[in-house]
Amino acid sequence: MLYEIYSDNRGIMSTTNQSMQLPIDECEEWIWDTLDCTKDCGFEYIKDGNKEFLIFNTNDFFADAKALEKIRKTTGMELVQMSTHNGYTQLWFGRYMLQKEIKFRKVSIHT
Repeated sequence: MLYEIYSDNRGIMSTTNQSMQLPIDECEEWIWDTLDCTKDCGFEYIKDGNKEFLIFNTNDFFADAKALEKIRKTTGMELVQMSTHNGYTQLWFGRYMLQKEIKFRKVSIHT
């Protein structure tokens, strides 16, 4: 299994198992289902180098540690930032993108 350390200038944020990453559209569906948001909700997808983020905007978010753990285990995406302003909550979920390694090796052919 491959493991990456997700970090930024504030320190280590999380460890993510990359060997079984869900496609980003499935992550978006899982997160919506887990957040159980019903009104005034929206999301954005951002790629930054080898990282990808789903940013959810909602006005009816309730912080639930079990729900956030379910999202992490199911999608491999961690809550990396949360902010609230005028009754709206913005949740940033992030992960490293799975990068497939292609290895070449020299093969000797004996005749």
